[in-house]
Amino acid sequence: MGSISATFVNLDGKEYAVLPRSDYERLLRVLPEETVNALEYMDKSLGKNLRAARQEAGLTQVQLAKKLKKSQALVASAEGGRIRVSERYVLAVLKACDLPDDWKALRKKRKPSL
Repeated sequence: MGSISATFVNLDGKEYAVLPRSDYERLLRVLPEETVNALEYMDKSLGKNLRAARQEAGLTQVQLAKKLKKSQALVASAEGGRIRVSERYVLAVLKACDLPDDWKALRKKRKPSL
């Protein structure tokens, strides 16, 4: 197998490799099924944080969409991680929600299972 070029990203305390699609597709033939697509994971994780910001501001998707001059469908797609959004969009959401640029969603600690 030829060399693989990858960048490493840390998300939620886990390290992921981001690599060119051709390398990814080549590796699919040898990686186990439980392998996670880092970009999909990142989109969903960001979407959860966008939803948390909107909810913290007490806004509905429709209200946020109006503030952003975007459609409710776009807001829903971003929150669902179905579309990739830019840093500019994220900052616009935080501004519309009256949150600082460095705002981070508070994570609820899970109770240990018995």
